Amino acid sequence: LALAPLTVATAASLQADLLAGLTVCVMVIPQSMSYANIAGLPYVIGLYSACVPTLVYALFGQSRQLAVGPVAMVSLILRAGLTGKLDENQCPEWYNDDHSRPEGVYQNIICTEEYCALAFSVAAMIGVIKIFACVFRLSFLVSFLGHPVISGFSTGSAIIIGCSQLKYFLGYALPSTDHVHELLHGLIKDIHNIKPAPLLLGCTWLAYLMVTKRLARKDRRFKMLGPLGPLLGCIAGTLLVWGFPALREKYHVRHVGDVPGGIFPVSAGNITFTLEQFDKIKVTAVSAALIGYMESIAIAKNLAGQHSYSIDAGQELLALGISNVIGAMFSCYPVTGSFSRSAVANTTGAQTQLAGVVTAVGMLVVLLCLTPMFYYLPMFALAAIVLNSVMQLVAYDVAIELWKVKKWDFVLWVVSFLGTLFVGPLEGIALSVLMSICLIIHESVRPHITVLWRLPGTNIYRSIDQEKHGQFVEGVLIVRVGASLYFANAQYVKEALLKFIEDLAQVQDHTEYLVLEMASVVSIDSTAAHVIRDVIEELRRRGIVTTFAMVNRRAMDTLKRASVVLCAGEGWFFPSVDEAVRSCLSHRYMRESKSGDVEEG
Repeated sequence: LALAPLTVATAASLQADLLAGLTVCVMVIPQSMSYANIAGLPYVIGLYSACVPTLVYALFGQSRQLAVGPVAMVSLILRAGLTGKLDENQCPEWYNDDHSRPEGVYQNIICTEEYCALAFSVAAMIGVIKIFACVFRLSFLVSFLGHPVISGFSTGSAIIIGCSQLKYFLGYALPSTDHVHELLHGLIKDIHNIKPAPLLLGCTWLAYLMVTKRLARKDRRFKMLGPLGPLLGCIAGTLLVWGFPALREKYHVRHVGDVPGGIFPVSAGNITFTLEQFDKIKVTAVSAALIGYMESIAIAKNLAGQHSYSIDAGQELLALGISNVIGAMFSCYPVTGSFSRSAVANTTGAQTQLAGVVTAVGMLVVLLCLTPMFYYLPMFALAAIVLNSVMQLVAYDVAIELWKVKKWDFVLWVVSFLGTLFVGPLEGIALSVLMSICLIIHESVRPHITVLWRLPGTNIYRSIDQEKHGQFVEGVLIVRVGASLYFANAQYVKEALLKFIEDLAQVQDHTEYLVLEMASVVSIDSTAAHVIRDVIEELRRRGIVTTFAMVNRRAMDTLKRASVVLCAGEGWFFPSVDEAVRSCLSHRYMRESKSGDVEEG
């Protein structure tokens, strides 16, 4: 288990963990309720999800500061993936033809229990995916979601989440959709229905949260205002709605209502993995697993670096997987590491995983004793918390930086951003990953190939693109191949080599030797080996000798098995470019000497 650091815990560290755990607990209460609402689930499911998985992760996870629980992006993915997925057997009321269903009411409202069961199944599948990925060491797959893709997706998701919460400020219903243009159309179409009271109160609460967050960052005396601000706002809002009945009865201020109390119910019997069920949730589960793991491992590694301890990616996969599987058995929806709550845990001094245990115990106390206090909690207060949280995800500055650094990365950001906004979160992720794979393929089939020349007065060879002053070795073309060779790029490399030889003919009379510097060629497949042999034979017909420099053992073994070494001659493989060039010059001298002797004879 990961609680080993507790064996060396001190009184000071235990006190710090207690403070950090309680602070995160205070922060997660309103957040978990808000995020459950984003996912289309009852508020209490968010409270359950902030309790059970948090405890499980504390037992199995390695990060001492990571706060696991509900997060906004995974909640959005869940809502996007499960909307409309209940069939007629699961939700017959939705499919009634008697037009008794109210407009604007969705499956998660009509068939809440069935929708919750589907969410629990997604959590279980996410857990299984992560455990499977740990066992088979598949954590590298997240590399297909690069920084531009994640940043674009996060920005698009933040805008969708923010727009979806505006209904609690405006006082009228908005379309339950993940397409921002449909949200904006509904907002503008019914703008005449705006209610002044929730708008004024919502803007006031949002301004309060923004000010407290800023104050907590700027002045250490007020650092606790950051995590405590949302809870204080909720308490003030609850007292306001409770104390002034006219707000809810006359001025359209909505509040939470009944939140069931008591210990989390067992839901293992509601989790099903039939083929039909698997087909419904597979895309949602894979997307949430990828995004959730990337978010969590990035936070965990950053915090571990700050505190000088290491994180094993495989163990984190396992811990998050077990947390989701066990959580799904106790009425929890998918969870992962939270950036904001982990930052608070770190700021308030969390030293070990005990902080997570304290948070989980605190949430259990809330479930057992405090849920009646949420009855008059106003929706505008929860919406203000969500808006304040997702503002930091809007990363337009990243797009500006990517435009300056690399245009292709900027394009990936824009595609991920616009795809998430206008097509949907799941489709946006899929489109971005597809583009990333296409870019990887494009880069790998066109490896960097450059001509080298010698720095004057040295035996050092550099790229002509990097060094403006250099000398070509007469009759010798030196080329560096910058990537492994395989079936997709071998022909391109061949064509590039032949083109270099033609271009060099304009600088010097005749090329007699080709030196291939292959330090960057990690591996060679059979197709590439066949193409290399073709190059050797074609150049030999032109009177050009092919030599090799700095071939690693793995590539050399392949060249030997493919008879390339036999074709080129074992004597034409050298440990350095300089030795290869010297050998070429020596070979030419000997050949010219023999030719001169024959003429004299």
